[in-house]
Amino acid sequence: MTLLAVDEQGRWRGDGAAGRETLRLLAVGDICPAKGLKLDTLLSAAAAASAVYGDVLPELVDKDLSVANLELPLSDRGEPIIKDGPNLKGPPAAIEGVLAGGFDAVTLANNHVMDFGSQPFFDTIELCERRDLTVFGAGRDRADAARLVTMQRADLRVGLLAFAENEFCNATDTSPGAAPLEPGPNCNLIRRSRERCDLLIVFVHGGNEFNPLPSPRMVRDYRALAEAGADAVIAHHPHTVQSMELHEGVPILYSLGNFLFWEPAQHVPPTWWLEMAVRLHFDVRSAHRRCIGLDLIPVDMDRETAHLRLLRGDACAAFCRRLNRLSQIIADPDLHRRFWYAYCLKALPRYLKWMAETRAGLERDDLRRIAAAQLRNQYRCEAHHEVAWTALELVRQGVEPGTQGVEAELDELMMFDS
Repeated sequence: MTLLAVDEQGRWRGDGAAGRETLRLLAVGDICPAKGLKLDTLLSAAAAASAVYGDVLPELVDKDLSVANLELPLSDRGEPIIKDGPNLKGPPAAIEGVLAGGFDAVTLANNHVMDFGSQPFFDTIELCERRDLTVFGAGRDRADAARLVTMQRADLRVGLLAFAENEFCNATDTSPGAAPLEPGPNCNLIRRSRERCDLLIVFVHGGNEFNPLPSPRMVRDYRALAEAGADAVIAHHPHTVQSMELHEGVPILYSLGNFLFWEPAQHVPPTWWLEMAVRLHFDVRSAHRRCIGLDLIPVDMDRETAHLRLLRGDACAAFCRRLNRLSQIIADPDLHRRFWYAYCLKALPRYLKWMAETRAGLERDDLRRIAAAQLRNQYRCEAHHEVAWTALELVRQGVEPGTQGVEAELDELMMFDS
């Protein structure tokens, strides 16, 4: 891999990038106008939505193609499914806020798209298609969810694929939902898709919430997606910005953070509010269509108003320095491993408490089904499972918390504020 470092304005340019004709792809993380969480009303009218975007909007429309993750169904129908975590749903009118951001496509490959069952899911697809917003990463079954979607830009076919870690919203052979993250089949699909498009962009929804670094598994698997033929791998879900790198010339952005996702400030750490859009520049004249430039667009959400604003000056520079440090960490496998071990040992008490409560819930008739869902997620979701088994293996080996030499820096990175 090659370290991908930006300057203090968030720019990176590859060798020979000057003067090249490029296709500019812009991506952001989670858009989530959940009912009762402020953005449901703010994004339901175009005028109010424009105020929410603020000075970020000119950056969003400076692109040839832009993509967001729509983190929930937009529908007035459905009942919450039994699952672990919150059930999220937004009003159909919030589509106005998505369109106000100038987005061309949305991925529905995430862990909330089926939170209220199949009808709201299909309502959302129909709503997006009716408003000329391209949808990908989800469908009526596993095959449909994983199908390649192409969009024409000038004389280039841009292919879009998206996958989500395996929680409660993924499609099966007989049921709708998000395309599952399955590295072997995903890589085969990428190889088959290469001949059908000029550029292939792969999105992934997964990882450990609030961890500023991807796990070693994620680094391994995302690199495999790049090696299979993706021209960029872009991820979200952890609710915090994570590292980035160039792997065999392919940019991998391990998490863009949130984008339009509001929570009461007392419920989330400071990094919840710091996020980024990314604009990738692809050489349209070379045979390999390589990424030759990247613009990071650091953004802060106001905790009270839920309005976005660009980070400028010293705040932008501090954001970029932190991101470069995160990227340096994963470039050193031993250092990355120590950060990962420190994170897992830090998280273990929370996981053990969660498992004990879940075990108790299985003995109660009124909690049995939700407890089963919570315990199932512990075993089935790759991110949760990986933390638990890593921490337990460290305990088995006699490794104690506080012994990795990186704990203070990890805490600082996790609590970074603008």
